Amino acid sequence: MGAEEGEVYILRPDDEAPEDDEESWVSPQPADEAILGAVAEEVDTDVDEFDDLEEYVDLDDLAALFGQADDESGPEDVTFEVDDHEVTVHRSGEIDVSAAES
Repeated sequence: MGAEEGEVYILRPDDEAPEDDEESWVSPQPADEAILGAVAEEVDTDVDEFDDLEEYVDLDDLAALFGQADDESGPEDVTFEVDDHEVTVHRSGEIDVSAAES
């Protein structure tokens, strides 16, 4: 699951499930797919327009974020920039994208 294995995954709720469904599935999604997809959606472009995720953030930082779900000593979130947008990835799997402050 760590960056040394080449892929980092984020556990995210099923987008198809109703928000109030407490028993909805949580599924692993490749971090690059989830993060760059969220940025692409925010800026209304194709995900192929971006460089690889490791060009924007250290994958070891993301792996540390998700490495031990019950480890409270790790970071709560990781923030970095992707093409003039600030991206914050939370331990919960939530991804926030906003225009970067100048």
